[in-house]
This record gives sequence, C-alpha cells and structure tokens, in this order.
Amino acid sequence: MSTVTVLGSYNLGVTYSIDALPVWGQTLLSTHGFFSHGGKGSNQAVTAARFGASVRFVGAVGQDAAGISAREMLLNEGIDVSQLLMMPDYPTGIGTIFLDDHGHNAIVVNPGANAQLRIDTIDWPSDAVLLAQLEVPVDVVRTVFAQHSGIRILNPAPADASYAKESWDWVDILTPNETEARILCGLSPDDPVASPELLQLLAKQTHGKTIVLTLGSEGVLIWHHGQDIRIPAVSVETVDTTGAGDVFNGILAAKLAQGESLPQAACKACLGASLSVRWPGVIPAIPSVDEVDRTFEERKQN
Repeated sequence: MSTVTVLGSYNLGVTYSIDALPVWGQTLLSTHGFFSHGGKGSNQAVTAARFGASVRFVGAVGQDAAGISAREMLLNEGIDVSQLLMMPDYPTGIGTIFLDDHGHNAIVVNPGANAQLRIDTIDWPSDAVLLAQLEVPVDVVRTVFAQHSGIRILNPAPADASYAKESWDWVDILTPNETEARILCGLSPDDPVASPELLQLLAKQTHGKTIVLTLGSEGVLIWHHGQDIRIPAVSVETVDTTGAGDVFNGILAAKLAQGESLPQAACKACLGASLSVRWPGVIPAIPSVDEVDRTFEERKQN
C-alpha cells in the first residue's frame, strides 16, 4: 500500500447556517448548527486514507475532549497517529464556519495547539508523498519539506501576503485556489485577473513549479513541465463547499502515492471534490472510491 504523510492541522468544526454574515454588534439566529471533525490536515488525511493510501498524520491537539475525540476518529479511519501530539497546556484548534443558502462559506480559525507544533517534536518518516498546509507553523513545514525525498505537495492555505516573497524551492507541487494564488503573486485577494493569466503569473513567480490551481465549479488548471492542462468539474447541486479543497488534496496525494500520473490523479481529485459539495460538512461528504472511479470512467467514454 502506498504511503502518505499529512503534516497539518486538526480543528474542531463549529458550523452555523445563516442567510448573511452579521455586522458588528448584530446577533443572528442560525437556522442550523453542528459540531464536526475538521482542520485542513485532518480532512486531507481522512480523504487520502479512504482513497487507499496508508496515512500517517503529524499534528498537535489539546489534551481536552476535542483532542481525545480527534485521536479516536483518526484511529477509526485507519490512520497512524503515533506523531499526533497531545498538548496539555493548549486547547484543540477551533474552526468556525458560516454557511449561506448557496453553499458558500466564510471561516474563522483559532489554531490553538496547531500553532505549537515544533520540528524537534517530530520523529520524521520518509514516505512516498508528503502533504501539508499552512494552518501549522510555516517554518516547520519548510524544514520538513526540505528534508523529504519523496513528492512534496503544499496546499498554501491560508495564504498570507508575505508568501509572495517565498522561493518555494522546497515544494514540488503547489495546490492553491484562485484567492490563494492571487495572494502568492502579490495581488489583492479579489483582483480580477483571469484564471489562465493567474496560472502563468504563479508559474513565473515560482520559477516553473508544478501548479494545480483549483477553480471551484470551473474545475482545475494545471501548469506542469511547461504545459497547461484544464480539467472540468462535475456539475452538481451545491449544498456546502466547505472542505472541497481538502477532499481534492487528499485524493491527489493518495493517487500520486499509488503511482498515477499527475493529470489522472488531478482529474480524480477534481471529480471527488465536485461530488463532495452535495452534502453538508466535510468528512461525511467525502464521496466513495467507487463513485469517483465510476464517474471517471464515464468521463473517459464521453
């Protein structure tokens, strides 16, 4: 079985369904609210495991009820948690998600224990694929990536303006969404630059690194070995887009670890992410391997 190490965050998710974001001083009643397992790292690790990879999760949670629950959930998914730190002096991270009637979201994260992850606390393995995000300290991610000999995938989220000066020479594949890509290029998050131009700008900014630019309902744009490739998404009724990017990254890592080509792995990842937005939440919305494979084969025949 192919191996994937996910270096990243776990956050307890708190989701509120609302008609519109509140303004300062306003109190709103949510039409629906629920707790869930979340955090980009955790979501991606679970997805990769469900898609056939042997997954090791490296991260930090509090020694509280949320942290204990996180560890149990990851174990139940068959994930190696020997490198999941339980930190008694810090709370487990929390992600608060505001979800509107169209499935769009805004998220506020308090990192808690995630921010305390340190390189000297990690007994570092060397697996086929290393996947990380930026909800844990970037210095830890940079150091670990620089030491890794396998495929190194970075989902640069959340993006920060300071990253526009980063060389990214320690990364093999970058997987931003459009907002994150604009920030990495030194643009404003809502700059109207078109996706193909944005892809070229980021490729130039990163000196030709492989870029997998996720476009939501528009699919994916890839820059790889000097060529660009467009992969369309599946058209579905959107209920909740939260975590679709995490599903994408988890499937991508699993399929690359299994030896699939980047275009094929990205196509399956795009299909999985598209199918995931039909249901609320992240982990409960991860589609099955059979459904993604069936949709992939149908696309090939059309």
